[in-house]
Amino acid sequence: MSLADEVVLCRKSQFYPARVKCSVWRNPEEFDEKSGTPLGIQTGGKMASPVPSACCVVLAAVVMVYAQRHSQMASPKEPVLMCRSNNYPKGFYCSWHLPSPTYIPNAFNITVMHGPRELVCEKDAFPKNRCHIRYLQLFSTVKYKVTLTVTNALGRNATTITFDEFAIVKPDPPENVVAKPVSNNPRRLEVRWQNPSSWPDPESFPLKFFLRYRPLILDQWQHVELSDGTSHTITDAYAGKEYIIQVAAKDNDIGTWSDWSVAVHATPWTEEPKHLTTEAQVAETTTTGTSSFVPPPTTKICDLEAVVGSGAVTVSWAEGLVLAAVGVLFI
Repeated sequence: MSLADEVVLCRKSQFYPARVKCSVWRNPEEFDEKSGTPLGIQTGGKMASPVPSACCVVLAAVVMVYAQRHSQMASPKEPVLMCRSNNYPKGFYCSWHLPSPTYIPNAFNITVMHGPRELVCEKDAFPKNRCHIRYLQLFSTVKYKVTLTVTNALGRNATTITFDEFAIVKPDPPENVVAKPVSNNPRRLEVRWQNPSSWPDPESFPLKFFLRYRPLILDQWQHVELSDGTSHTITDAYAGKEYIIQVAAKDNDIGTWSDWSVAVHATPWTEEPKHLTTEAQVAETTTTGTSSFVPPPTTKICDLEAVVGSGAVTVSWAEGLVLAAVGVLFI
């Protein structure tokens, strides 16, 4: 049905004669040609609310959909490209992404140039936006040039970065960080860690480390840089306070620091509290400790020196009675 099938009805306002109100009726069936009024007119001179024009509704919907699709399907913006070597001296990898989604398929193409020579960038199965490049010549002063191009149905865009071999060296964080209290030392914590497993040759390319730690009650970190080794003893910890500790790694001579390791928590050694006793327990302990056993007194019946002819002996009352009875018999 064309726009010509619409019927426009305009009426002057009953209360404001200078104001005209118009209504659009989409279907001719809704309009009574004999009376010249729409079927929506009710008795008493009142008109029911007209249905808005379907054409206006459809047009507004089309405009909204177009605006939405236009914002989503804009031509691809310049992609974000990053290259890094976390397994020096084996090689490096490059990864990329778009700054905002396009909601349509995108094709990426990457080229790596080392001087006049193009190198192969082997794409990973996962994640799909990454590829690896093997070093063909170590300690080269020739710069690398990497170009990434993105193409979709609305156009194409590209970004290029240039860098030295040493500039992109960045190890992964140290692994298996452990922090433990030191026995009988309320201000010490012993921290140990391991080289990142992705670093292939720590003996030929040793790493140095950066340790940071702080008690949970404070926001300020304390730092220690270590030229070698994979352990450190913190000697200025607050007694009894829980600490958070992290470690970073870097090649001794080139590149940048890694990200921080996974945070670990530890609390310095604290002395075991002494058991408290009540006053009654203290009094009982004191009495028991100072008292001594006093044997009952014995009764001296007679001087045995006259009987046995030797030194005096003290006997019990039962033995004395027996001896007395014997003496009586002799008399």
